[in-house]
Amino acid sequence: MEKEVKILNGTFEVALRLLAIMTTCKKAMTVERLAIYSYFALYLSDLSKDEKSLHPEIPYRNSSYINSRDVILPALDLLLSKGVVKCDFSNRSVRFSATELGTALYEQIEGEYKHKLVESIMKAHELMRRKSDGSLNSLVYGKMAEWGSEFSYESVFNEIAYEE
Repeated sequence: MEKEVKILNGTFEVALRLLAIMTTCKKAMTVERLAIYSYFALYLSDLSKDEKSLHPEIPYRNSSYINSRDVILPALDLLLSKGVVKCDFSNRSVRFSATELGTALYEQIEGEYKHKLVESIMKAHELMRRKSDGSLNSLVYGKMAEWGSEFSYESVFNEIAYEE
């Protein structure tokens, strides 16, 4: 029996995005902060209306943040198992950062998408770097209901009867 491989937002894609975040920001981060940065790297306009998102705005996009733990933990596990990320247990929290190997690996990746992703990560980091994890969580939970709510007629597609 073949195992289904999730193409979008799968373990490998999220692992690369997390590596991009840790390499670009050069900062050890908790799982919570990584999840928030990962979301805003893709949907920057949800953090700042003056910015353009890397991915298209879709209805109910907040679900990608809500369900992020399901894939972030296996992605971190993959990165740790390959030695491209390390774990720091100081300050009564667990923080992850890229190793030299991880940075070197990430520098080998090229392409337009990478450049746009890094640009988005840098903008998000500039807006969030001085905030504590607690204040970031408050920001996210206070605004999450708005992410994707600008679509007022998306339910029309659910009501269309298709001929068989």
